[in-house]
Amino acid sequence: QDSIFPSRRIELARFGAMAEVNIYFGSQSGTAECFSEELKEEAAANGINAEVIDLMRFTPEDFADCRIAVLVVSTYGDGEPTDNAVAFHRWASDPRNDGALKGQRFSVMGLGDMNYSKFNNMGQMSDQNLERLGATRIYQRGVGDDSQDIAADFAKWKSSGLWKALEKAVAEVRLEGPRAQSGHSDAKPVSLAPVVVKPELHVFFAQESETDGAAKDVCDEFIECAKASGIEVSLIQSLSERKAIEAVKKLPKKALSVVIADVGPDGPCSGVRKLVRNMQLELDTDALKEKDIGLLMLTVASSKCNNSAASLKSSLQGHGEAIPKAFERAGVKLVEASAYVDAGVEDVKSVVKKVCAATATYIEQGTKTIGGAVSEAAPAVVQKFRVLCAGAEAKEAAEAIANIRPGSITSEDASLSTLANAAQQKSQVILAVECGADGSLSDASRGLAAQLSAAPMAIKAQLRQLRFAVLAVAATDYGNAGERASASAALAELTRAAAPVCQALSKTGASCIASHSVDLQDADEAKLADLCSTIERGFSASVGQAISGNLPTPAREGQGYKVSTPAPAPVASAGTPVLKMAVRGATLPAEPESEASDVLARFYFDAQQAKVVKVRELRQQPNPADGLSTVEVEIEAAGDLKGYSLGGTMSMLPQNDPQDVSEVLKLIGLSEADLERHITFAAAEGASAKVKKPFPTPCKLGDALLCYCDLARAPSKKMLSALQPKLASSAGELVGKLLADTEALKLLQSAPLCCKMHEFWHLLGVTSGLDPGDFLLHCPRQKAREFTIASSPKASPDRITLCVSLTSHATEDMATVFEKLEKCGCLPAASGNGVCRRPFFGMASGWLTSRLKTGDVVLAKQRPSPLQLPSKDVPIIMIGAGAGVAPFRGFWEELRKGPQTAPAALFFGCRHPEQDWLFKDEMNAVVKLGASGCNALARVQVGPKRPLTCLFPAFSRPGEGKQKQYVQDSLRAQKVSVKHWVEKMGGCIFICGSSAMGNGALDVLAEVLEGGRECVDKLRQEGRIVAEMWG
Repeated sequence: QDSIFPSRRIELARFGAMAEVNIYFGSQSGTAECFSEELKEEAAANGINAEVIDLMRFTPEDFADCRIAVLVVSTYGDGEPTDNAVAFHRWASDPRNDGALKGQRFSVMGLGDMNYSKFNNMGQMSDQNLERLGATRIYQRGVGDDSQDIAADFAKWKSSGLWKALEKAVAEVRLEGPRAQSGHSDAKPVSLAPVVVKPELHVFFAQESETDGAAKDVCDEFIECAKASGIEVSLIQSLSERKAIEAVKKLPKKALSVVIADVGPDGPCSGVRKLVRNMQLELDTDALKEKDIGLLMLTVASSKCNNSAASLKSSLQGHGEAIPKAFERAGVKLVEASAYVDAGVEDVKSVVKKVCAATATYIEQGTKTIGGAVSEAAPAVVQKFRVLCAGAEAKEAAEAIANIRPGSITSEDASLSTLANAAQQKSQVILAVECGADGSLSDASRGLAAQLSAAPMAIKAQLRQLRFAVLAVAATDYGNAGERASASAALAELTRAAAPVCQALSKTGASCIASHSVDLQDADEAKLADLCSTIERGFSASVGQAISGNLPTPAREGQGYKVSTPAPAPVASAGTPVLKMAVRGATLPAEPESEASDVLARFYFDAQQAKVVKVRELRQQPNPADGLSTVEVEIEAAGDLKGYSLGGTMSMLPQNDPQDVSEVLKLIGLSEADLERHITFAAAEGASAKVKKPFPTPCKLGDALLCYCDLARAPSKKMLSALQPKLASSAGELVGKLLADTEALKLLQSAPLCCKMHEFWHLLGVTSGLDPGDFLLHCPRQKAREFTIASSPKASPDRITLCVSLTSHATEDMATVFEKLEKCGCLPAASGNGVCRRPFFGMASGWLTSRLKTGDVVLAKQRPSPLQLPSKDVPIIMIGAGAGVAPFRGFWEELRKGPQTAPAALFFGCRHPEQDWLFKDEMNAVVKLGASGCNALARVQVGPKRPLTCLFPAFSRPGEGKQKQYVQDSLRAQKVSVKHWVEKMGGCIFICGSSAMGNGALDVLAEVLEGGRECVDKLRQEGRIVAEMWG
């Protein structure tokens, strides 16, 4: 029998040409990807044909088809998979797939940071999961620690026996030959469970009291019914608890919330009132809209008799609407009308079954499957469309279409927010535009066009992901369209009327796949059904292949209309990217969404554009020239950044020093005037081929060099290999020697040398002549830098604050390095003469502290981190130095808004109280009592407006005659209080700052707490000690 996977039907003639080893990577910042590329190169040197595969492309079938797999996986956040490895991790963790990888051989290299409690978690989990799935481990798991020397860890793992293990595995696989496909094979096809993603079910209940009300009993009945129906319940939460509002705020995307609440004649129960009040205080309008959450409401009454039940039913149902209204305000949609049951006189089970059935329907409709074998008789999938309407007649058309396709069409008003939401959800959008037959636009349509033209950059960035079809709608009042002399001309006039809206949306980068028109005077069911089918085919075609109904699609600004007919879209082949540069003063048309060329480039496509609203110096006596500067940066929390996490991590793309950009311009033979020229990449093979982009295009050359190319480092081995063929003979020869001498190349690329891009080429005697296209394609990509958020989403929901210190240090004398490289022939003689050794300043921190200005726009993403306040009211001990105070500023803002009563203490360190005490005034303003050193502090409670019980500052350079002190010393001095807070009151400890400070604080805690280092390690595993350290 044939295998259930078509990819396993391998012909013997092709077997030897295929990759013998697949190297999969899970990477967030590019390290795992770079290591994977290194493995591929070394595999070739060892006679092994290997292929590098991004886990973003993971499917169960293809992965099971692999005979030898090497995984290089990073751990992200609090022990989580990187973004591109989520689907793989979910599938590999599913016990239903046990045995699916029998016959596969594997080895895993895990990357992480020892400063995090779940260090290297993805490496461990992947290693265990593959073995559980039936694969055979051929080589030990590697462990890379980014807090030390991760490159050395990787090199040690490779050199300790990896290649011998792989050579043996490859030899075995070659002897086995291709997997048998015929009926006499003993091998049994393995059925793989695909990755199934279901909406989570979160159940909330609110009972009047322990003795009154029936909501808890009804909730229990619902839970039993759900489990009997095979529905998994992710959360059961009482609304009477404080953490109910936190549970609502943390509802995952696509989740379904079922709220079961008591009501009485006087109104809803106290739990409902409390939640409604907290939602009004802590959640902005539409705060949860982008999560696309559903709500089912079951109102519970407890009448004593039928008469009272009947007379009060209407008012009781009205009381129950408080929850749907609060959720609707927050952007949560009510799945169906609220249910009602009077538990005193009615059959509870029958009502619960109806709610459970609605729950099952919602979850079934929201369930998605990734991978898995596709049945030959798979039923046709009915596409779902969102019709966004501009004008009353547009709404009428949407309703008519919805009647033709019940359940597959939703309609809503067109606005910037609904368009942006549709882009984020990757919805298939029909933009219905109300027009007049005379070529005019309705007021609503004109307003939408004006909004699109004036849309902020952040919205435009989101709209680049949008694919839409335009539907021009009119209702003529003179005759029937079929009676006109030229019906097609009339319809064409309608579509031309809608062109301004289409063009305004296309200018943002959105892709118009087709244009159609409909006259409501003349539209019957048959015509509307045909229109739906035509639009459906259009969305099935590739981006840019317009399928037009009655008239052509305006592709982009400046292009005319061209009629095209429906046709299946050809599959684009992979092309070779070449640089295209517009002449000065000209622009390039917007382009459909492109695929990023690598992990780092993916950030540029996915990140949110955000406006900087404030930059201010925090030090009392800054001196940037000596590396002494710390700034507070405030960024607008819009789009994906809205609803950011307390203590979370902000990833932001830095910008190069303009001086470095100027130097690189000389290398590629261009001038400052060329920075304004627009560029893109096209396939050398022509329009039929598709290319992956190193960054979003079209863009200005200046943006590419300033933001997307890392000019503060030496070129990578990959870049040198790509540029070498076009170099002059002398330079090409030197590059060849560097590529052949790994140690010499590492010296030039080493961190102590701090060699920038243009400096590297100058050392080789290259001052011009580099090909601009090759340079932009192969230059190392700029990495986003991560910063801990220093604000509270409760206190500042619309702004995200960062606290950033300038990184600087003296550079080493590299005369001996230059001499060594010159002797081995990798540098020209005397190339190091005249090289000026300047102090090193961090590129990202230098940009933020010296060049970033209010009004600038940055690319950013945010994610949660382990630095989160405990849900219980327990003591909180915060330990930080310098910019490490960032998350604790967010903490005290959050505590000021919350009901915390347990002690909260801050241990803060800096150099001098009058020079670099960050947030000094603000910090002192939130302290309830000064640091007295009294043991009674352990029993002091925190007031609502001054949330810090005590502040213990430590100054390492306090001035002449004063004793220096570090945070570790302050911590030791308060050991009695610390011990009491942690051991007697269940307190939590948070540490943020340099590794030296953080490890010193952990050592002191090991002295103070009963159980020493073992106790500290246990508390870290439990999440009661959380440390975020760097450097």
